[in-house]
Amino acid sequence: MSENVIFRALSTHPEQLRTCLPPGQPPVSQAPLTTNHGVSEDLPFVDTYQAGDEWGALADRMRRTILARLAEGPCAVGELARELPISRPAVSQHLKVLKDAGLVRDRAVGTRRIYHLDPAGISVLRTQLDRFWAQALTAYKDAVEQPAGEVMTQTHAEPVQQQIVVNAGLERAFALFVERFDAIKPREHNIMGVPIAETVFEPRVGGHIYDRGVDGSECRWARVLAYEPPNRVVFSWDINGHWQIETDPDKTSEVEVRFIAESDHRTRVELEHRNLQRHGEGWEAVRDGVGHDAGWPLYLQRYLEVVANERS
Repeated sequence: MSENVIFRALSTHPEQLRTCLPPGQPPVSQAPLTTNHGVSEDLPFVDTYQAGDEWGALADRMRRTILARLAEGPCAVGELARELPISRPAVSQHLKVLKDAGLVRDRAVGTRRIYHLDPAGISVLRTQLDRFWAQALTAYKDAVEQPAGEVMTQTHAEPVQQQIVVNAGLERAFALFVERFDAIKPREHNIMGVPIAETVFEPRVGGHIYDRGVDGSECRWARVLAYEPPNRVVFSWDINGHWQIETDPDKTSEVEVRFIAESDHRTRVELEHRNLQRHGEGWEAVRDGVGHDAGWPLYLQRYLEVVANERS
């Protein structure tokens, strides 16, 4: 999904933005664009937004319009003011909000400042929108494929979500998660008949995450579904509620790990284990297991230690 498509859609269909806003975010303004050039009328906002509050910054329709314009290419304040029904000072304040939220950057070109989209911030929006549509389409697929006449009793399972902040740059944080997954996954998390010698994470779409036993046997318990360094990785969870390998892909859940730069040396890592209801009967055992302190919270704690040891 391109930046141009995303922001043109959000600027003309604000109701789509409302469905994606995290809980607690301000409602989306649907007021028509003003044609009054008075600065006092153009600058009604007082809130400020920081990186990580991208949706809050986009709650204003004019800022969505500006972002849609920047998706077409970089431009200066004057160019934006000529195309929009607001004054130059108003454009500048909107750009400041977008810049503080991590969605826009600027650079000096002679005496002018040229504004363009910030790839890191846009990546966050794209990931959240992709996740929203993936969940919506999964629910639609499940409903369509339900046998005619069957009463739908299955409850949609809320995803298990965890996040931490590590003291490492974006690229290093991603690399350590994948390359050191053997140190992140506890050896005692073992459904093999022999002790685990190592855990292997194959860094490519179509690859696997698997345990190799001390006798050379292998247990492939995850498939890599998306691999987008340094921003995200998605893999399946091919273990059912009886803690056995599930061979039917339609009865597996998935785990997405997102990496979001908070600064040059700090990265927020968000983990989401979703579509747990696909496991069918006994899916609650999967949810309770991965959401327990000895589940994903333990993995992230061990990952935090891996990052800390790399720095020492």
